[in-house]
Amino acid sequence: MAIPALPWRYPFQQDAPRQRPILRPIVSAQLIGAEASTPFKALVDSGSEHVLAAPWLISDAIVDLGNPKYSIRLGIGGENPLVNFVDLRIRLLHPQGDDNNFVEWETEVGFPEHWRPPWPMLLGQHGFFDQFTVSMHRAAALTVVEKWGAFDERFGIEVRESDGHTRRGPL
Repeated sequence: MAIPALPWRYPFQQDAPRQRPILRPIVSAQLIGAEASTPFKALVDSGSEHVLAAPWLISDAIVDLGNPKYSIRLGIGGENPLVNFVDLRIRLLHPQGDDNNFVEWETEVGFPEHWRPPWPMLLGQHGFFDQFTVSMHRAAALTVVEKWGAFDERFGIEVRESDGHTRRGPL
């Protein structure tokens, strides 16, 4: 069976109860270590430089943090936890919930020593937005994930587009 072609449309999901409904850009994902984690919801965060994952996913996906690629302290939620980064595979699952339809890629994933968010993963600039064209629309309450070149096809390639370290091209 063929994987449904991108773009994939993910409806925003309501966050924990607040004074008013809070909608978040959420996608379905899995982390791939020695095993595939249980499918979970991940927050799409254009303000984050990194892909970060909850510590409990280490045992779920069987991730070896014994020799991290690097470790740094990041400012997260007013704290500065130590974050260990390793190269892993991430699966973006189709929005209809079929675990057999996914797109998979390798990237750095950081595991903070403390985790407070209600979602198990945060998908940021390096590791998600550099793999896809991602659009979020509040009024439509949708996150749309398209192939990497979709932006260029719509708007053209600009000379200043490169940040000096991100490769350009499809997965």
